Amino acid sequence: MDGCGVQRTGPNKENEIENRLFKTSINVTGHRLFLNRTRREDGGLSTLGADVVVLVWEGLNRTFGVDMGTSNIIVSLVFLAITLSINWRYIGFGTVVGMFLQSFFINLFDFSALAEMDIAVKVVAMVVGIALIAMGCAVYALAELGVGPYIAATLALHEKFKTSIPKNKFFIDASCVITAAILGQWPTIGPVVSLLISGIIMDQTMVILKKFLPIK
Repeated sequence: MDGCGVQRTGPNKENEIENRLFKTSINVTGHRLFLNRTRREDGGLSTLGADVVVLVWEGLNRTFGVDMGTSNIIVSLVFLAITLSINWRYIGFGTVVGMFLQSFFINLFDFSALAEMDIAVKVVAMVVGIALIAMGCAVYALAELGVGPYIAATLALHEKFKTSIPKNKFFIDASCVITAAILGQWPTIGPVVSLLISGIIMDQTMVILKKFLPIK
């Protein structure tokens, strides 16, 4: 039984741990490609635009000086609390492990060199980052050891209110944009694009994966 209440067959515990690492790496690589940040003279962060969750991380960094890995844990704990208040069954061992592994790899990987490249390269990195994040979220949603806090909140709202995953993700993403703005980190084109298409990509990826994976 996975975090979404879906029966699956086959993989042993060792394979599940490997799958969790793979799923985390997809999501983290997307975030790091999407972040793609450089420093302005005033010390702020200058980007083509971060994913909406990363936008909150940047808001925390800008306002409180919190590093990205720690910001991820803070935001994840908020989503964790929301999920627990609605439906705790989406939370599992993998939820906590994935949260801390993601923070570790976020600080480990660095794609900042992209910031010095041509605008076309930045746009490609942004689009690839959006796609990787959305697909990584879809894979998380099909994990057997619990889903990430951000996706857990999305799925919990989906189950409680019987609304579509894209609509729920749009609601959560919009909340992130508003929170980031309150923290002084205003969205640019990246968060807007992510807000509009990432929920659809995630939903369709889940549909496709369910066709090819042994999920009942």
